[in-house]
Amino acid sequence: MHEQHHEPENETSASPVGPLPKSNNFMIPLAIVVAGALIAGAVYFSNSRSGNLGTAPNAPTQQQPQAQAADISKVKVAGHPFIGDPNAPITIAYWYDYQCPFCRKTEQEVMPQLISDYIKAGKVKLVYKDFQFLGEDSQTAGLAEHAVWEVSPDKFYQWHKAMYDKQDNENSGWGNKADILALIKSLGIDSAKVDELMTSKAVEYQKVMDADKAEGGAFGVSGTPSFIIGKQLLVGAQPYSAVKQLIDLAGK
Repeated sequence: MHEQHHEPENETSASPVGPLPKSNNFMIPLAIVVAGALIAGAVYFSNSRSGNLGTAPNAPTQQQPQAQAADISKVKVAGHPFIGDPNAPITIAYWYDYQCPFCRKTEQEVMPQLISDYIKAGKVKLVYKDFQFLGEDSQTAGLAEHAVWEVSPDKFYQWHKAMYDKQDNENSGWGNKADILALIKSLGIDSAKVDELMTSKAVEYQKVMDADKAEGGAFGVSGTPSFIIGKQLLVGAQPYSAVKQLIDLAGK
């Protein structure tokens, strides 16, 4: 999960000290041990604060889903972009941000299997819910998302995937409006129409995006990616096995 704010890492610098008297040399190993314990404690405290539930891209993923109670039947899904059979027995709501690197990890490591095992088989419908909070490029991508869905729903997933394939640095690299429109055009989608809708329906689209984010927050979504599957909310970048576990539970 990508947090809604960034905390600077704590930095420590060594202060030069003179040589210790011989009588104090035995204290050096003890001081090192104590300092190490203090640093470890500080790291643990920093990582255990409320909201820090995500998994870093290169960190070991948790084997058990970090799930909490929710209910997919209470999620507003009508009119939202989706992939899969509209009448699939299981619906998954997916909150994401196009600038979030942990969403990119999920798109690359979880989505291919989810699509292959459940969506193409007609067992799952995946509904896309906005949680665009990482800056101007996130908001622009959100507007484009709704316009693409309106103009060319059959190519929505192709565009959505391409957005994550192109993702680089947050709000400082690829991903402004010109970049997004060029990508849309390259996929054979009417980029002029998308551009027009991003302007003419900006207020309408923004209301939907804000409502999605507020709804997610009410369910306990505090960052991205997040899923509601059956009666569970799954928060953070989790392995496919965690998502599969909740899908299978929802299907019973």
